[in-house]
Amino acid sequence: MENIVVVTMDGLRWQEVFSGADSLLTFDTTAIYSEGYIQKKFWHSSPEERRKKLMPFFWTELVKKGVLLGNRNYGNYVNNANPFWFSYPGYNEIFTGFADTSVNSNDKIPNKNENVFEYLNKLPEYKGKTAVFGSWDVSASIFNEGRSGLMVNDGFRNVEGKLTERQKLFNQQQHEMPNLFHDGERLDVATFNIAFEYMKVNKPKLIYFGLGDADEFAHAGQYEYYLDAAQNLDGWIKQLWDYIQSTPGYANKTTLLITTDHGRGSSVDGNWKHHGSKIDGASEMWIAAIGPYVKANGESKTKAQFYQGQVAATIATLLGKEFKTDHPVLPPLSLNSK
Repeated sequence: MENIVVVTMDGLRWQEVFSGADSLLTFDTTAIYSEGYIQKKFWHSSPEERRKKLMPFFWTELVKKGVLLGNRNYGNYVNNANPFWFSYPGYNEIFTGFADTSVNSNDKIPNKNENVFEYLNKLPEYKGKTAVFGSWDVSASIFNEGRSGLMVNDGFRNVEGKLTERQKLFNQQQHEMPNLFHDGERLDVATFNIAFEYMKVNKPKLIYFGLGDADEFAHAGQYEYYLDAAQNLDGWIKQLWDYIQSTPGYANKTTLLITTDHGRGSSVDGNWKHHGSKIDGASEMWIAAIGPYVKANGESKTKAQFYQGQVAATIATLLGKEFKTDHPVLPPLSLNSK
């Protein structure tokens, strides 16, 4: 194995990943969102059909050739190990493998913990071949851009250097899109296109796509746009996988890992819009993976407990490395088929 592509979708619940559109939210006639739009585009009486309508690539391709963890209906649990259940602590845990209780805010504080991309970037075969892209402008702090030396593009920053015409266009377009969130976070369509074009041009061995629309639209109570964000994620995963499998240097040499930073509350108590340590269920997550060295176990129905912090060591293990640093690291997931 030579390459790793990591994609996260901020705050996307396991409930939608495994069951599609939530029945209570789909038929909430008092909602501020368009339940008619949801019913027409995403609804089916069968949860299995709903999830296919929402995330067709996940449920036709990924579950056949990869693995999907976190369906709590089968006792297959994925959780935050950190006690906070919001973004910066979650991303710290994913990439450093360490549920550090001192990482307890979303402030732009450079992360003191070494992340696995940073660790691998020190090795000759990955030096200068890593890249981080994030919709959220805190990504540079999470990956400690100044110390790590990683190439980081987040918020509304342009990609710099000698650029193709498409790269120049995507730089421009991000500034022409509505600044919907008013908090230093661009729309995911901008982040994906900027990152995907960088991947095509520069062929990094390690690349991260940090997407955030689902969390923003959930906080705003806009369930229809939240579902659109989940479906966009699925489509982008398909684009990435099709490109990987058709491109020399990536084909049969690349693992694609997909997960989230935290969960959300339930629709029953109205807390689906929220997360954090006071919200029941907000530590509940999911992890997906596909690649030539990933066991094709599909939707895992085995009773087990996993943590998001296991992703960091898993990245290194899939590359035949061991993530060793000066803080504790959770053990890798057993994904490897060889």
